[in-house]
Amino acid sequence: MTPLIIDVEAVAIADVDTYLEPVSAPSNYKDPEKIAAYEADAKQRKIEDAALDVDLARIIALGIKRPDGPVDVYTAATFSEDALLEILWRQWNAIRYEERQLVTFNGLGYDVPLLLRRSLYLGVPAPQIQCDRFKHPQVVDLMALLSMDGKLKYHGLQFYLNRFGYPHGAPDITGADVAERYRAGDWDAITNHCRMDVEATAWLAERIGAVRMSRPVAEAARAF
Repeated sequence: MTPLIIDVEAVAIADVDTYLEPVSAPSNYKDPEKIAAYEADAKQRKIEDAALDVDLARIIALGIKRPDGPVDVYTAATFSEDALLEILWRQWNAIRYEERQLVTFNGLGYDVPLLLRRSLYLGVPAPQIQCDRFKHPQVVDLMALLSMDGKLKYHGLQFYLNRFGYPHGAPDITGADVAERYRAGDWDAITNHCRMDVEATAWLAERIGAVRMSRPVAEAARAF
């Protein structure tokens, strides 16, 4: 098999507020300033949570690693979103059909559906990739594997890295910080976070025997 280890970073679409239900302060709020502050904060939380909804999110960074190479990170600082998608699908289509695999962490629940849905919205030709819970031959989802398809409790990537003895520290930011870094124009932080997630996913995938890399992942992860 020829795995592509991937990670995507996303934020809410520009006009997301037009799709959100209005928020109201609790009835016991009487001060107009406190009401306005509550509603503004609640709206901002809804906007940031929208990045987790494949119908309300847009991709701003894409990390890709082939077994024999480093991580390549492409961001919206340089590429349009449709160009990001085209980069991935070109690499995917270059692999023989029977050997294609996308290796992810929570890819069945988020990354792959997001990639397919954004391709659909933007009119980018995309392959048909099954994301069914129990039938997804071209997607290796480490979270699904480690939870035994939901039989066990779900944990995040950093949890499993800690438990399996990942020899590198946690990233400077988490996925929850991406929207803030995006608003600040901090593309270096976003790029580094995406790269570190891909390297960590590659390490974990080999550590649990989900894939075999062409060169030791530990060597590739020294950039952490």
